[in-house]
Amino acid sequence: KKGLHFQFKTPKKKCDTINILITGKTGVGKASIINAIVGNNLAHEGKDLSGVTREVTSYKTTVNDIHFEIWDSSGLQDITEKDDVITERIKRTLKQSCVHLHLLLYCIRMDRDRIEVSEL
Repeated sequence: KKGLHFQFKTPKKKCDTINILITGKTGVGKASIINAIVGNNLAHEGKDLSGVTREVTSYKTTVNDIHFEIWDSSGLQDITEKDDVITERIKRTLKQSCVHLHLLLYCIRMDRDRIEVSEL
């Protein structure tokens, strides 16, 4: 048969919470996406391209009886910190919190004419 075919397996154990990490460059709107997902203004949104989030922060919400924990991170390619420092902070926080990620969303700006190599 032609086309895409997927096989879904029943998980070995039930997952109580779906964990999502939101990451991307500074000022791309990660907090806005989090607020849209949770349906509330929990994550602080910046008014310009400067970064607002400095620590990895989680926000919990429930949609249709499914529990989500959405993790916000510092913006990448920020002039105040190196990406290595930011990614190590993310990994350390998730490990200390015993978090298994189910989804990673890398946010990019859509108001530009092209995607930069660093965003691939």
